[in-house]
Amino acid sequence: MVVQRAEALCNDKFIGIEYIYTIIDGKQINDPEKLGEIRSKSRNNELFCTCGCGANLILVAGDKNLRQQHFRIKKGTDTGKCTFISEGQKSIDSKIVLKCWLKDILNINDLEERVPISSVDKSDRKYEFTFVSNKRKIALDYNYNRVNLSDEKMEVLKDNSNGIKLIHIVDSMNEGTDGQYPENMMKVQEKQGYCLFLAVEDSIYDESKMKAVLYEKNIDGLWSELIIAEGFLKEFKIDDNGSLSFGNQSLMCLLENEKQKFIEKNEEEKKKREYEQKQEKVWKAERRKQILELQKRQKEYEEKINVQATIKEKEFVRNDEPEKYENIVKDPCNDTYIRCEKCRKLDRKYLFIQYGGVKWDYRNVGICRDCYYSPQ
Repeated sequence: MVVQRAEALCNDKFIGIEYIYTIIDGKQINDPEKLGEIRSKSRNNELFCTCGCGANLILVAGDKNLRQQHFRIKKGTDTGKCTFISEGQKSIDSKIVLKCWLKDILNINDLEERVPISSVDKSDRKYEFTFVSNKRKIALDYNYNRVNLSDEKMEVLKDNSNGIKLIHIVDSMNEGTDGQYPENMMKVQEKQGYCLFLAVEDSIYDESKMKAVLYEKNIDGLWSELIIAEGFLKEFKIDDNGSLSFGNQSLMCLLENEKQKFIEKNEEEKKKREYEQKQEKVWKAERRKQILELQKRQKEYEEKINVQATIKEKEFVRNDEPEKYENIVKDPCNDTYIRCEKCRKLDRKYLFIQYGGVKWDYRNVGICRDCYYSPQ
């Protein structure tokens, strides 16, 4: 669908298509007085293209489909120099809904749309307030895309509000963080304490919803989106001080409650993790103790087996052929000891000059070094 023009310029003031709507018994309808006013200006060639090309615009409005309402260039006035950039349909629908909301909850008749900041305070910047009520000292700034929330725009709107309470609302498509720092939305949160997300369907006020959220960093350093309030747009109210409430509770009060819950949850998670870390250390220490005990038992068992094996080997050596091997002994470490056939001293095998003889047919099978080199 081609998005049509949603605004016109009249006497140096912007007129949005939302101007013709009002709310009666919770339903948004065309305001016959506003409709007649704009049609009259249209017939008198008082409506112009907002790009400054000089083309006249006429109002196209009907009672069958709200999305048909728009402005278009009057035949014969097109200069061929138009640089108008069409506004997205979702943005147009949102502004229509917000206009109905403000009219519904504030009960005012001085609401102006698309107000340049120069008309509120002395400034030559080309930013605008989406809606302004000088009587209630309330202004609303709506942004379809969070990228439009530049530092300059936020500061200019704040510095030129001239005592008017400014409310920032962003389309619901900008929700979510995926753990990342929500840079643009944090600009809004720093200004008003929380962020407001609007969800509309076909510019129907009764079905539109809004969500108030708070961004906080969790224990892992990831950014979380905490829901402060969520419901139909008409359930959100604005008091005489320009502060928002939901369900008879101010959003700031709900914010503090949710923030405290988040802090407590983080503290609980922190204590849980500290406990788990301590338990893990205890478990690791106990496990290490068990492993060392097991290794000790294994070593003792192996030593016991070795000793038993040595004893059996000795018994085998001595009992198998005692006349041949009675001078050979093996210790628990399996080292061989020999008794010298001359001095009868028992010593390690490598200390003997002769061992076993030539034929291994005598009982004494070695002579120690001392006896070998002895002159006797």
